[in-house]
Amino acid sequence: MTKGSEKQKLMTGNEGAEYSKLDEVQDQVNKVKGQMQQNIRQVLDRGEDLDHIEGKAEDLADTSEGFHSTSKKVKSKMCWKYVKANIMLTCLILLIIAVIIIIAVCTSGQCKQKKK
Repeated sequence: MTKGSEKQKLMTGNEGAEYSKLDEVQDQVNKVKGQMQQNIRQVLDRGEDLDHIEGKAEDLADTSEGFHSTSKKVKSKMCWKYVKANIMLTCLILLIIAVIIIIAVCTSGQCKQKKK
């Protein structure tokens, strides 16, 4: 027996009540089918969103690696700048001390050349 002949059989005579039950079941199956199709579409959309988020996370990881290497370079550069500034400051202090010593020695008369 095929579906069509079963439907006709249910539609005729005392089996009309069973046909309405069959229609109810078919309607429920169609509703469930529609709901499942909608769920599948939502899952696929979420999958696309997850792919998009994953791409952004990878971009962020790449950017953070670049930031990390750049920050190390800047740190090194600033460290050398600090060392250079300390060396220059030390040299300046030594020069000032040398000038003060030379002025003190010359004012005491010891830096004049002896004449014969």
